[in-house]
Amino acid sequence: MFMTVKEVAQLLRINERHTYKLIQENEIPHIKLKGKILINKENLLQKLNKEAK
Repeated sequence: MFMTVKEVAQLLRINERHTYKLIQENEIPHIKLKGKILINKENLLQKLNKEAK
């Protein structure tokens, strides 16, 4: 399932500006499709779990 930047910001409880910064720094795995940034929820959760260990 793909999420928007706004949805990811809500999930992580951070503001959208910080979410865009993390995307720009490739800290959040994402794809760009027709100018939209989409984040695969499964990939994001895997990355967060990996970072937490």
